Amino acid sequence: MSGLNEMEMMKILKALANPTRFRMIALLSEEPRHLYGLSKELNLPYPLAHLHLSGLKKLGLVKEVKEERKVEGMPSIKYYAPSNFHLVLTPESIRQTVLQKRSEGEDG
Repeated sequence: MSGLNEMEMMKILKALANPTRFRMIALLSEEPRHLYGLSKELNLPYPLAHLHLSGLKKLGLVKEVKEERKVEGMPSIKYYAPSNFHLVLTPESIRQTVLQKRSEGEDG
């Protein structure tokens, strides 16, 4: 995940700072899981688990890896796993991100 702009970096760090999302990624790294099972393991209501998973997917931290249909006519079951991301945060990478923002004239 190199070349992130300041806003992208802040969104990713904010998402990973959330204990529920952090635990989601940890569980999904063990093996792909479907959302219902994930919500049960985390002891979360399904809609809240869906909200967290959607946020991680939007940021590219989690991806759908498998889909299966157990009963014809019923919704399919999707399985998720973490995307292959690598985030290195150093004072230099933060400085470069801020300098990039300044050079683009986005101060604010």
